[in-house]
Amino acid sequence: MSSNPGVNFLPGTAHPAEVQVSPASIDAAAQGHVRERLAAAQWVFERHLAWIAAAEVKVGIIVAIQTAMLGGLAAAFSASEPAARTAWAYFATFLTAGFGVLSIVCAAMVLFPRTSGPEKSLLFFAKVACLSQENYSESFLKSSPEELLRDWTAQIHRNAQIARDKYIWVRRSMGWAFGSGIPWILAGGLLVKV
Repeated sequence: MSSNPGVNFLPGTAHPAEVQVSPASIDAAAQGHVRERLAAAQWVFERHLAWIAAAEVKVGIIVAIQTAMLGGLAAAFSASEPAARTAWAYFATFLTAGFGVLSIVCAAMVLFPRTSGPEKSLLFFAKVACLSQENYSESFLKSSPEELLRDWTAQIHRNAQIARDKYIWVRRSMGWAFGSGIPWILAGGLLVKV
């Protein structure tokens, strides 16, 4: 029982005021906390890389659809009778082509490599590649868990910026792609006589 009336502790356990905490146990707990945060940072970092990859997959679909639409429009235009090439047909064709090209340009911006990063990093490939293998190994082995955690969080932040920028361009590409649909149908209807 405890010395405080009304407060019961398990038999054989010490009162909290009687527990001795050594600096080594505090250090071990702090190290465990940092290691948990390192694991969490690695997971978040991998999620950001997955979002970046997903943006690039979406662009592949958009480019394939736009290429097919532009190819179909070109075939319809070249196969059309000169009488079918009215001002409205030209307008719809050029509008579709313009929107399609803008969609593909925006898609290309998604795929444009973004290689800027922190000035010093043991994780970012461009900074790692600047070091010799020996210097990199030595720096990595000397780094503390806290330094690695800072590096991971810097990478998370930079990759979040990259993902944000890529999704802005995906949204723009999709907008131009959807915008090209109506004039594409109109151009096809005006140029192709069944």
